[in-house]
Amino acid sequence: MPQHGLPNYRALLIGFAAFSALSVSASAESPWSEPVVPNGVQVSLIQQDQSDCTNTTVKDDPDRTRGGQIWVTRGTDGNTTVQVAMTVTPNTSYHFFLKCVRLLGDIKTGDEGIGMATFTFATSSVGKVFAFDMYPEGAPSGNKFQSLTVKMP
Repeated sequence: MPQHGLPNYRALLIGFAAFSALSVSASAESPWSEPVVPNGVQVSLIQQDQSDCTNTTVKDDPDRTRGGQIWVTRGTDGNTTVQVAMTVTPNTSYHFFLKCVRLLGDIKTGDEGIGMATFTFATSSVGKVFAFDMYPEGAPSGNKFQSLTVKMP
């Protein structure tokens, strides 16, 4: 009797191994390999000098430079948290704005142009669709970044 069940077990094991190999190779090629933000969204910062208040003209185009990523999470306490990670001009302070609403703060980059910051604002200060922009003092052309449009669930 064990010999009768053994081939089925082997087939199951071989099938599982094949499925696992396909899953691993599919996930390596998947565009969803970036971290998932529970109760929030993730958008890119794109090099672009200007746009409207919700950045409807900002597109994730391969010909445009990405400056970083923004993770937006709405909390149950009435606040929205924004985490920013960017690689832009080294040793530069960037003003980071909740677009057409207010300055959230500044982000200073280091020797390699890497900067990170976390900001919080009242969720009631925006609707479900909004955007961010950032630029250094004096807002030099070519060194301004706009977020893709944020669309909260």
